[in-house]
Amino acid sequence: MHETLTTIPTEDTEQRAPLPPLGRERVWRTEIPHLVILTFLCLTLFFFNLGSRPLWDIDEGMHAATSKDMVLTGDWITPKLNGENFYDKPILYNWLAAVSFLVFGFTAFAARLPAALLGLGSVMVTYLLGRRIGGPTLGLLSGVALATNIEFIILSRNVIHDISLAFFVTLALVSFYRAFASEKQRTALLLLFYVSCGFAVLAKGPLGLLLPALVIGLFLIIKRRLAFIREMKMGWGVLVFLAVAAPWYVLISLKNSDYGYYFFIEQNLMRFLSPEAHHSQPFYYYFPVLLGGFLPWSWALPLALVRSFRKGLRNMPEGTLFVTLWFAVVFVFFSTASSKLSTYILPLFPAASLLVGMLWQELLETPTPALHRGVLLSFLPLVGILLGAVFYFQIHPFGELQSGFGVDLDRLNALLLLLLGGAGAALFLLFTRSYRAFFGTSAGLMALAFLFIVVAILPSVNPYRSTRGLAQELDRLVPPGEKLVFFEKLKDSALFYTDRKALVLDTPQQLMDYLASPKRVFCIIEKESLDELEKLGQMPYVIDQEGDKLIISNRKPT
Repeated sequence: MHETLTTIPTEDTEQRAPLPPLGRERVWRTEIPHLVILTFLCLTLFFFNLGSRPLWDIDEGMHAATSKDMVLTGDWITPKLNGENFYDKPILYNWLAAVSFLVFGFTAFAARLPAALLGLGSVMVTYLLGRRIGGPTLGLLSGVALATNIEFIILSRNVIHDISLAFFVTLALVSFYRAFASEKQRTALLLLFYVSCGFAVLAKGPLGLLLPALVIGLFLIIKRRLAFIREMKMGWGVLVFLAVAAPWYVLISLKNSDYGYYFFIEQNLMRFLSPEAHHSQPFYYYFPVLLGGFLPWSWALPLALVRSFRKGLRNMPEGTLFVTLWFAVVFVFFSTASSKLSTYILPLFPAASLLVGMLWQELLETPTPALHRGVLLSFLPLVGILLGAVFYFQIHPFGELQSGFGVDLDRLNALLLLLLGGAGAALFLLFTRSYRAFFGTSAGLMALAFLFIVVAILPSVNPYRSTRGLAQELDRLVPPGEKLVFFEKLKDSALFYTDRKALVLDTPQQLMDYLASPKRVFCIIEKESLDELEKLGQMPYVIDQEGDKLIISNRKPT
């Protein structure tokens, strides 16, 4: 694959000499505008209205409540959820959110701010690697692709640990590659590599070290450069890594004797190996997840991979080989694991963006008829899918999206039409070989569509995904010190917004016994569950409703 600009050395040349120093004029005319574009894009997509919606249940409320508890109790070692030790995740994102709370207060914006900053950082580090491999244009194309795909935008706007793992794995791999490719600043880059691995382990456990090690090991084997390990200063490197990663694991294990076995064996080893693991999915699970999550660029990913393999692994340029292995190792590793969630493969998104960036750079600089045909044939299915979705929606509107999730169907239809119109315009630009406009239209369409979702669609969805309103009402009704009560499912955003503990009633009999109390009691229940109770002849009083959730009581509302 053509990976270079005419103004910079080729990758083969890079192995003998580093890139020439940037002149001040080149920095201001090329580098600075690229960084400004990426910064503006990230600020728009990751930070706009970041605190406008309440924390959503499942994950967001849970992690925010855990971080808030750290600030309120002063215990920054043992995370707690609902009054109990919470060992499922390492500590890094909780620390970042807790610091954000100290600065900005206990708000949804403060809880999400670390994710947005880590997303911005990931885009910038991806730009740096793209620039190293193929120049500023490749850096820009790759950074835009990373900043504008669906999953990366979503996870840069949510309280979730995976974004911290993605950032530090990316920083570790980019630091290693730059140290490998040039002796300039090698010691500093290797120091950054070991520090990044340490923080990656604090972000998500052993994966933070295992993923970079697998990528780097396979890369050195294929390049027949295993001797480079001796140049990686492993002695002090291990000490640096342990100085970052080990203290918290040691402290929490000393305070809680059950932590080590639960986290390292049950949560990591058994989730990878056991077919009975939580979130168990078939091996092909990540194929549709990647194709959906990496939109609007996933249509180009198969073609980018095919073209990167044209010369075989041994003959690939070093940068292409490193990025391809990065993508493949992460994808295969998580595909072979028993436990699978869509967010797990986020660390491969920077690599996928670089592969797509390489394809786009080739299309912009050497647009051969074969490449044009390949891009056209790859893009057409996406247009066909959007066209089919629009027609299907007109015939069979997704009514359950409105009843179950609060989605405004008219606005959803407008979004589909916007996407179809934009895809049609992009197809026209592709036919006319206006490749720069094609790329800009694709990125701009994704940004516009996501902003439309934030402004026009999410407000009606929020009551179905958050329990903020009901929790605050229940906090007013329930005497101080008493627990909030839920039927079947704990709505964890309620813990964040009330600072109360919660009790979950698992069976209808438990709920009936609870409502038989001589004093006035309350419970949060989903409407679907209440409908099932009514079929059994049980008719509690409804006090309040928000989305698909209600507050019920054994006494009439006053």
